[in-house]
Amino acid sequence: MTETTQNQQRGRKRAERLRVLVRERGLPEVLAATEKMWSNGHAPNEISLRTLYVRNLDIPDVDLWVPFPVSAQLRFGPEVDERKRPASHVLPPMARLIVSQGVALQFHLTSLFIAHCQSSPGRTWDNQIPLSGRTPDSVNWLDLMAVSAKSSGSSAQASAYTRNKLRQFRSALGLLARNHLVDLGEPGSVNRYEGFRLLSEDASSSSVGAVEYRVPRGDEDALKIPFQFFTRGWVHVLTKSEIAAFLMCRQLTSEEEYRSISWKERAGLFGLSRDVYDAIQALDAYRLINIMRPRDRREDGTWRGFSSGGQPFSNQIRLNLRGLWKPAHEVVEAAVMKTAALGKWSRPLGG
Repeated sequence: MTETTQNQQRGRKRAERLRVLVRERGLPEVLAATEKMWSNGHAPNEISLRTLYVRNLDIPDVDLWVPFPVSAQLRFGPEVDERKRPASHVLPPMARLIVSQGVALQFHLTSLFIAHCQSSPGRTWDNQIPLSGRTPDSVNWLDLMAVSAKSSGSSAQASAYTRNKLRQFRSALGLLARNHLVDLGEPGSVNRYEGFRLLSEDASSSSVGAVEYRVPRGDEDALKIPFQFFTRGWVHVLTKSEIAAFLMCRQLTSEEEYRSISWKERAGLFGLSRDVYDAIQALDAYRLINIMRPRDRREDGTWRGFSSGGQPFSNQIRLNLRGLWKPAHEVVEAAVMKTAALGKWSRPLGG
């Protein structure tokens, strides 16, 4: 099977998942609940993520890019292989949440958004939102998260889907707890996942001591995300790699000028593998960024006439935050449908 055919199949499958998310998994209702939480709360224009949540302060020493000491001869070369990323113990918190299964990254970001809606800068957040229970006027996490969970067995009943969705929430909270991003009740206790407590997202908590989360103040070093990232559904519709790539671009680039991102920044600062290159192409297709490609760089990231030892120019990237204003599921579905037709990322006409 050729790469083009594989891309076409992936595009068709993702388009169908998006349709199911809208038609059967309640994305419109989730967005309505999210908008209500935002407008009835502090209605923040931006959500602040402490910088150390998404990136390391500095690029780790090459010796730390492997999980244990090795001789220079056993390394990837004189420096680390650019296709790899550092070992887990030197990854920033966001990168640790990019796992093949589950919704930990999306759940955590949504929790931080709700904290901004309900608490003021510098204040802690008292999580009173239940996972599934409710009173007549309350909201729960089932209302605030869109998940492509399958119903168990052959049944498509809502109760089966709800059970699967709650299982994913508990799994997400378990991963967040292991990474010291939330505090749960004691293992084995009843309802230990209810009323989970957010811990600081900047890697300041550990097994030795927990630092409670406070909404960042205006003078703190933080990454600003427009509120539409949540109210328009991007947090639910983008893949984990696309979310990470977007936050990396938000941190390193601007809307005013083009800038390249080196592989050492991508891997060393953000802990992202080379696979994120495909996510960058997707963000361009969604019009969340603009890419200016060097003349000799192919669309798959390889180079024409490149020889080892050469210094190729990188893609130049510029942000387009206004792209977040559009409904995420409509934008992404149009882009992946074009991918299904062409076998490569490309911007749909119009839009």
